[in-house]
Amino acid sequence: MKLALVSPLPPVASAASSVVAELVETLRKSAELILLPHAPEQVDAATSRLVPVAPCSDLPHLLQTGAVDLPVYFVVDELSHAYQMRYVRECPGLLVLLSLGAHRVLAALTEESGDLPAYRELLVEEYGEVAEQWPERFVWRVERDRLRDRLPMTGVLCTRSAAVLAPSPIASRIRRRHPEVPVTDLAVTHDSAILADAILVAAARAIAAPRVIAPLRDRSWPAVEVVIVAFNSREIIGDAIQSILDQDYPSLKCTVVDNASSDGTAEYIKDRFELVEVVSSPKNLGFAGGNNLAFARSTAKYLVLFNQDAVARRNFVQELVRVAERDSDVAAVGAKMLMMRCPTILNSTGIVINEGGFAVDRQIGEKDEDVSPIPVRVFGACGGAQLLRRSIVEEVGGFDEAFFMYLEDVDLSWRIRLAGKEILYAPMAVVHHDWHGDLDSPEEQASGLDAKTVRRRSLCERNRLQCLIKNLKFSGVVKALRALRRYDAHRLKALRSAMGRGGDRDYLRMIVAAIKGSWRWCASRSFQLWLRRRATQRIRRVSDEELAPLVEEGLGEPSHVGDLEIVQDSSSAEADPRLLMGVNDRKSLGPGWHGVEVVDGQDWNLRWSKGRAWLYLSVPRTVTKFLVRVSRGQVPTELHVQIGTQDLGSLPVADHDMHVMTFDLLTPLDARDLVEVRLGCETFCPSDEHGGGDHRTLGIRLAEAWLE
Repeated sequence: MKLALVSPLPPVASAASSVVAELVETLRKSAELILLPHAPEQVDAATSRLVPVAPCSDLPHLLQTGAVDLPVYFVVDELSHAYQMRYVRECPGLLVLLSLGAHRVLAALTEESGDLPAYRELLVEEYGEVAEQWPERFVWRVERDRLRDRLPMTGVLCTRSAAVLAPSPIASRIRRRHPEVPVTDLAVTHDSAILADAILVAAARAIAAPRVIAPLRDRSWPAVEVVIVAFNSREIIGDAIQSILDQDYPSLKCTVVDNASSDGTAEYIKDRFELVEVVSSPKNLGFAGGNNLAFARSTAKYLVLFNQDAVARRNFVQELVRVAERDSDVAAVGAKMLMMRCPTILNSTGIVINEGGFAVDRQIGEKDEDVSPIPVRVFGACGGAQLLRRSIVEEVGGFDEAFFMYLEDVDLSWRIRLAGKEILYAPMAVVHHDWHGDLDSPEEQASGLDAKTVRRRSLCERNRLQCLIKNLKFSGVVKALRALRRYDAHRLKALRSAMGRGGDRDYLRMIVAAIKGSWRWCASRSFQLWLRRRATQRIRRVSDEELAPLVEEGLGEPSHVGDLEIVQDSSSAEADPRLLMGVNDRKSLGPGWHGVEVVDGQDWNLRWSKGRAWLYLSVPRTVTKFLVRVSRGQVPTELHVQIGTQDLGSLPVADHDMHVMTFDLLTPLDARDLVEVRLGCETFCPSDEHGGGDHRTLGIRLAEAWLE
């Protein structure tokens, strides 16, 4: 018997995840197991060493190939289970209901995010205050009368299951309403052996019996073309293409636009991937021009843009299409992009932009902790992994090739918004992306400032100005450029001051040149920019005031994101026994840290934390204490520490000056390669306290950390 256990797994905090963790040891004695959480990257090492772990999106493929006989779904009434519901409907298996409320709450979720109002009604009816805690999300435009006609009632899940294991009160109701479904009473028990026996008996019966409902394959799916723009990517593009060819989606075409590569990329693809069409450009058109070349040839309803250094889960395209198909006004849908080298860290969940035109990936560098499957309204979608409705792309004119690369997706998103169309983020469409992977290579670190870094900075600065000039109304352009002139003058002054204090002169000069060059570039092309602006303004259907809620306040660079180039997680960190900021921290820090600050006259440097921050230490011998050298800012705060599964509690950070704080471990730690330390504290924003342009979220200042 080959079973797939579908459930959140540790360290996800869920009643079902702890149950499944206890069951694994017992079930694996009688059956072959594979664990299928939504986010396998987050599964703890102890669990993944016992049993193979794969993403839940692999389930249809595993059933089709015979690698799995039956999925076993563990369900409680928690949002972390919502991602399972599509598979419960489409891949019938054994449904194990572990709480009395699960059948109703999750019945609503089977209708997906379009029925969020129905879900709210059910929550209010049975759970009251729980409904008030539901995060505000983008609600689809579904008439409430139509919605009530489709309101899923008790047992919706059960009719689509091969068998059900449920608490007695629920089991009896299912038998009355759906006598065709095999139902087994589940006595609520904490004895994993008893529960495992019940699961094995019910699973054996489900495998032997014909399925109640076959997987839902009768849907008519629209044609989709995936476009990958390639440039000198022979060594990396293979995995990207293969992940697209492995998609669980019919009517899918894959096209690679080769931007005049000199390393044989086009020949490599033609030889290895017969099903992929290769379009060769005689010159490098950049990301914008390369995609436009594919747009002009395509007849598909949807275009999916995909980076050459990304890898997609099997349901990536299907999830994007599901979201787009809910409303014809949805022009673009962005994916959840995770860092490839540290896959519990977000690369992008859309694009955010501020009043100064500075745009960054939404939630970049943060831990992937949001379990909601519900699409979210965002300003823009990242071009590295997004779906575009081809008819609307044609309406707004495709990418602006003057951008070449960087922020061309911001400009396209802005024009889509001006045309009155919608852009969403689809959290169930997941890819792993090697974000600036070149920055982490030994060769890149050794080379210092290179042409690629210089070009990236220069293009970002000038394209930011282009975005503002093209897309704002005229009075907004005048106001923004005046403010940015003053802001950039302050930036240049600060950069020269930093050079005078002994900063990295080559790097600082590069930024100065990029800022000055961006203004010169736009001024020298003012006529062409004005013509492009006129074309953009012709498609305007929405005022700047209507878009204001999607634009963040402030003109400055987005300093709140912290130091992204040092972010690691437990799969990529290389820790030392003692962490020294600015010395050996590059491979030892997770999310939640700002840049290194040098302290004159001291033998240590420091970093400001955010409200939550992660770091990694190795344990060379048995230890009983965790120590940090810290100080606080203007706001009194307590430092809360968790190490592995141990919660060490909180202590007040008593001083503005650096001092050592000691936390006693609850249980000694034996020698090991890596332990994750999680810090939490109160925060403040310098600009709120005393004005100025520092909008960072600051917690504590930390110089070093160690175990002893």
